[in-house]
Amino acid sequence: MHLCPHCHKPGISSFQKLCSVSYTPAVCTLCHRQSYLNIDTAIRALITWTVLTWIFIGVALYEQMAIYMVGTIPALLLAVDKHMLKAPLRRL
Repeated sequence: MHLCPHCHKPGISSFQKLCSVSYTPAVCTLCHRQSYLNIDTAIRALITWTVLTWIFIGVALYEQMAIYMVGTIPALLLAVDKHMLKAPLRRL
C-alpha cells in the first residue's frame, strides 16, 4: 500500500497507483479522496525500459544468443518500480 497525499496513510494499492492519471485518479480506501501520478513518471519509465531493451537486443545480437532477451522482463519491472511506484502521488 502507498501513502495517500491527503490523509498520509497507506490507502492506495500498487495497481491503483500504476493506473492513476489525472482523468482516472486513484481513490484512497481510507479518506476516499483522489490522487494521480504525473505523466512524466510514466514517460521516464517507458524511456528507461526502451533503452534497457535495446541494450539487451544489442547483447543478444553480439553474443548470438536469444536468451539475453529474457532480461527485458526484469528491465520492465525495474523501470516501473524505480520511476512509477516510488514517485509521489499528486492531489486532485
